[in-house]
Amino acid sequence: MKIKIISVGNSPPKSIQDILLKYTSRFDNYFKIEILEIKSEKNFKSVGQKKMQEAQKILKFIGTDFIISLDESGSPCSSINLSAKLSNWMQNFPNVTFIIGGADGLDKKIIEKSDWVWSLSKLTLPHNLVKIILVEQLYRASTILNNHPYHRE
Repeated sequence: MKIKIISVGNSPPKSIQDILLKYTSRFDNYFKIEILEIKSEKNFKSVGQKKMQEAQKILKFIGTDFIISLDESGSPCSSINLSAKLSNWMQNFPNVTFIIGGADGLDKKIIEKSDWVWSLSKLTLPHNLVKIILVEQLYRASTILNNHPYHRE
C-alpha cells in the first residue's frame, strides 16, 4: 500500500524534515509514504476563493485514492481504532491519501470527496506539528498491527 500525505503550506524546516524522516524510514517493511507539499495561495480575493484554488491543486494528486482529510470538524480516533482502520485500508485500497489543509482549512469540495474526515484535536494545530503527529500515529498503528512493543496500553 502507498500512503500519500498532501499538505498545503510552506516546506517544513530541516528539523521537522528530520523528524518526519525518522518515522517514514521505519515504514519500509510495511508501506511506502510520500509527502507532497503544495504551496498555499498568495493571490486571492477571498478566503473562499483561496481554499477553492488550493482544492484544485490537491485534486490533481488524488485520483481514485481512498481519501482522509484532517479537519477539526472530523471524527476523533484512538490509536487502537486507527490501527484497525489501517488494517482495513491495507486490505482494500492500494493508495490512501491524507490531506492537511492550508492555514484557512480545506475547501468543502475536498471534505465532500473524502472517504473519512479525521480530527486529531479540536485545537488548531500548526501544519508541521500535524504532519509529525500523523506520521507518528501511522507508525504507531502499524506497530500495533505487528505486535511491536512501541505502543503500550
